[in-house]
Amino acid sequence: MADRFSEAHRRVAEAVARACLPPGRRLAGGGPATVDKLEGALAEIDPRAIGGYGAALQALEQEARLTNGGRPFSALTPDEAERHLVRLADGGLASRALALAATMPLKMAYFDDEDVYRELRSAFGFTATDEPARWRQQMTKLEADEQVECDVVVIGTGAGGAVMAKELAERGHAVLMVEEGEYYSRSSFNGRAVDNLRRFYRDSAATGSLGNCVIPIPMGRLVGGSTAINTGTCWRTPEWVLQKWVNRGLSELAPDNMGPYFERVERELQVTPADPAYLGGVADVIARGCDVLGYSHRPLNRNAPGCDGASVCDFGCPRGAKRSTDVSYVPSALQRGAMLYTGARAERIVFEDGRAVGLEARSVDGHHRLRVRAEATVVACGTLITPAFLQRQGLHKGRRHVGRNLSIHPASTVSALFDEEIMGYTAIPQGYCIDELQREGILPMGASAPIDMGASQFNFVGRQLMDVMENYDRVASFGVMISDRSKGQVRLGPGGRPVILYWLGRRERDLMQRGMAMVSRVFLAAGAREVYPALHGHRVLRTARDLERMETARTAAADYLLTAFHPLGTCRMGTHPGDGVVSPNHEVFGIPGLYIADGSVVPSSVAVNPQVTIMALATRAADLLADRLDAPRVVAA
Repeated sequence: MADRFSEAHRRVAEAVARACLPPGRRLAGGGPATVDKLEGALAEIDPRAIGGYGAALQALEQEARLTNGGRPFSALTPDEAERHLVRLADGGLASRALALAATMPLKMAYFDDEDVYRELRSAFGFTATDEPARWRQQMTKLEADEQVECDVVVIGTGAGGAVMAKELAERGHAVLMVEEGEYYSRSSFNGRAVDNLRRFYRDSAATGSLGNCVIPIPMGRLVGGSTAINTGTCWRTPEWVLQKWVNRGLSELAPDNMGPYFERVERELQVTPADPAYLGGVADVIARGCDVLGYSHRPLNRNAPGCDGASVCDFGCPRGAKRSTDVSYVPSALQRGAMLYTGARAERIVFEDGRAVGLEARSVDGHHRLRVRAEATVVACGTLITPAFLQRQGLHKGRRHVGRNLSIHPASTVSALFDEEIMGYTAIPQGYCIDELQREGILPMGASAPIDMGASQFNFVGRQLMDVMENYDRVASFGVMISDRSKGQVRLGPGGRPVILYWLGRRERDLMQRGMAMVSRVFLAAGAREVYPALHGHRVLRTARDLERMETARTAAADYLLTAFHPLGTCRMGTHPGDGVVSPNHEVFGIPGLYIADGSVVPSSVAVNPQVTIMALATRAADLLADRLDAPRVVAA
């Protein structure tokens, strides 16, 4: 398996780098050094990525012959190659996909550079010192065959699993956590996007859905799960969403019942409104535009009481300020006697007489096995992994909702260029929101990104890309997230890996279009020179006429550059087996002793960032399970 580009592929890659990243006023252009950097990054991720990118380069090389007199892409002059990439980026779905595949990796490799960061006045990476803690003695990497007995074994340390472990340990139960990822201390979170995508994200953040558009769905694979690499935004489940669940028969989730659980989670996370000192220029222009238009807007609540605006929340907090579960719930669980194995991948649930009595896991390198016997087994692998884990063991048979009912909160971005300094990369990346249309399912929130990731938000190539990036200190970015009713699925693919299917419906497209138009209008009202929605055919807006044209356009799903960070619902809670996978006490229907406590049990889209919802449900689940474990055993006469 090749770990280097072939000579032919390197020739095309260098041509793409020169065309996509020409020299600007302040920045040297892309070239062989950019390709060298990308080659090294892809080889570290997976040598197969070299071949995958090479296939995209080969397709581009041959496609260029069709419109350039038979000349391949690598034979074009830099100006011709740039024009060709622009045509592809403005073309049909297949052309856009090819342009994206060929240019996106090079953009990230080029802008992941200390000299580029310095020229654009941004800090490149962070250093931090670790603080020794006694609870780390309760954590070990699976490096030998082990057998363990405990009261409860929990698979996963994210928003569901870590909460279950801490709450059960606090009640005096022997708890073992099993985590596929590694534990990373504060000094590991260096803020480097490209480096940390490989280390902290499952499949280097390449997980995505297939359907009428491709939507990346990044997931964490480390102690703390996705809480360690999210923005720290904290919302309670809206009361109207809870009421919808009550109307489906889940009266246990009524607002009055869930209130105390939200309070417990917020105390543990130390949730407070974002500090105005670190909201930054993006919040300033959003507030200004909203005031002109009469829209409701405000700072977001966050779990980062010590935040100083490092702006790299999505790659782990180098300050330890964000109270993700690796900082809050996991240490609390370990301090109360719980144990944690890292680098251990759960393989199967163990059953006796139809009851779950533990699990078997194997070290990620495959060399060592862990056998656990437990009174209760809690699966908290995450919305996309939990159903696949059950399906691999045939536990979906007779449980038709396993892997179904997937919602993802599709999201996109609108950016804008101002005359004033914004410096979004020196502030909280998601600290502000426009809640004017929240009840309708549209929630714009901050979406600032470091320079290397910021370059990937733009559909631009060539001089237009370099012009925008050289003015990145004056660019504001804001996200648009929608509450979806579209229902996706998780199925088993080759090698037992999950395949995610999702179809973006007409309602969701309309909501996204309205949301992007709303943010564009706010930016223009705030004085933006240019607005850049991540929507095909509407690359740059300058006037009200441009905005109207975007607002009234007929769009296709593939016209939007989307991501999704909040998959939910694939093992949803229900009142009976025909309605869901788990009962209101989180036990899998028909399998005593097996529980699920992660985003997969959430009954529907929640219209807001879901980590507090998942944590509150897990807190409730832990109380119910602890009560059951504490109950006197009835011995048959």
